[in-house]
Amino acid sequence: MTNSTASMAGVSGGLPAKVQSGNIWRLSIAQALAGANSVVVYATGAIVGDMLAPTPMLATLPISIFVVGMAACTLPVGVITRRHGRRAAFLAGTGAGVLTGLLGALAVVTGSFWLFCLATFLGGGYAAVVLTFRFAAADDVAPDRRARALSLVMGGGVAAGVVGRNS
Repeated sequence: MTNSTASMAGVSGGLPAKVQSGNIWRLSIAQALAGANSVVVYATGAIVGDMLAPTPMLATLPISIFVVGMAACTLPVGVITRRHGRRAAFLAGTGAGVLTGLLGALAVVTGSFWLFCLATFLGGGYAAVVLTFRFAAADDVAPDRRARALSLVMGGGVAAGVVGRNS
């Protein structure tokens, strides 16, 4: 990796070890909590979709739209990260996650299937941002700490499966 590539990627072995550790733990916890979003959508999307859909044939459409949202937002997340930094991308993803919850709740209360589909699309966008947490973990620590950082953040993903399943 050249120096310019390293600085673009955000490699900052210059951060104190305590700050690096704090960042890794925050990313791990965020991965666990935010990753539960996907688990909840996959577990309940078809059930809610069946309740709200105008026809039973559309019951699983919200889950498909979630996946489309994730795919559609992956490249824009990369562009935002490159142009404005990870913080901006993480904040945009968090905004999408908040809107997912608010619109999903409103859709259920009002019985709006299409609003629920919009919510799941935004949930996919949120999931696209969550997938970048591991890159932040790898890039923001010293090279000798990368394996541990990745393990902790990916462990947060395992915890997401447990948290989401029990929600």
